Amino acid sequence: MLLVADALALAAALLLALLTTRGVLRPVRRLAAAAGALGAGELGTRVRVRGRDEPADLARTFNRTAAVLERTVTELRAMEAASRRFVADVSHELRTPLTSMIAMTGVLAEEEADRPDGGAARLIAAETRRLGRPIENLIEISRFDAGAAALVLDDVDLADAITGTLAARGLADGVAVEGPRDLPVRCDPRRLDVIVANLVGNAVRHGGPPVTLRFGAASRAGAPGVEITVADRGPGVPEELLGAVFDRFVKGEAARSRSDGSGLGLSIARENAVLHGGTLEAANDPDGGAVFTLWPPARPAGAEDADG
Repeated sequence: MLLVADALALAAALLLALLTTRGVLRPVRRLAAAAGALGAGELGTRVRVRGRDEPADLARTFNRTAAVLERTVTELRAMEAASRRFVADVSHELRTPLTSMIAMTGVLAEEEADRPDGGAARLIAAETRRLGRPIENLIEISRFDAGAAALVLDDVDLADAITGTLAARGLADGVAVEGPRDLPVRCDPRRLDVIVANLVGNAVRHGGPPVTLRFGAASRAGAPGVEITVADRGPGVPEELLGAVFDRFVKGEAARSRSDGSGLGLSIARENAVLHGGTLEAANDPDGGAVFTLWPPARPAGAEDADG
């Protein structure tokens, strides 16, 4: 009988321990699930509070923390949206008068070209044109931020498109181009032009010769596409900037107080690559120089833009 009583007592103790454990673990599991949802961006996640024990106190603390986090994130998003609207509005407001200034200073520079003090007019004209570039870049960035950027697709020959981009900017003589003829791609020609011009322009201005542009068909993860690589033999991208080279307003020559770029060109180039469903990557060649690689996936001929 004593053995039976001991067995029953042990069973009762085990049952009580099991019930107690389940009672503790259940709210812990609910908290874990709620924390996972909160971490995934569901900022309205809350847990039900029952009782006044330690798990209930923990649930109340979680709910208070989640409420503060939701309020803070909401405020930050509102501030970010307001900042983007401000940049877009100011850029558009400056665009019209600046366009008129560029035209007028250009005329003045031509009229004053033969005079001894004509250099001042040319300087003003050049500086006005220089001011126009970052404004156009800001307008383009605002379109990406607003989700208003869309592809206008067309079938183009990649070799012809690259040749046209280099010739239009006077870069053809300083770049060695290697790639096949008759390689058709379906892309947005204007956006491809922006990417290639930016990469080659950076290589020529900030890298070292020889600058090489190679292109050809290339697959990634089984997906067909094309690859365009721009390489130079300059000092390369500083290691501390390599991971941030596509961030906005980042300049490779940060020590300079003045440069021709706004620090937006590479950011816009990457945005255009992503808009095509592709990638734009930066690296340093072990033998010296920077290497930028663009890979857009292939699109069927005549395909419509899904983003437009």
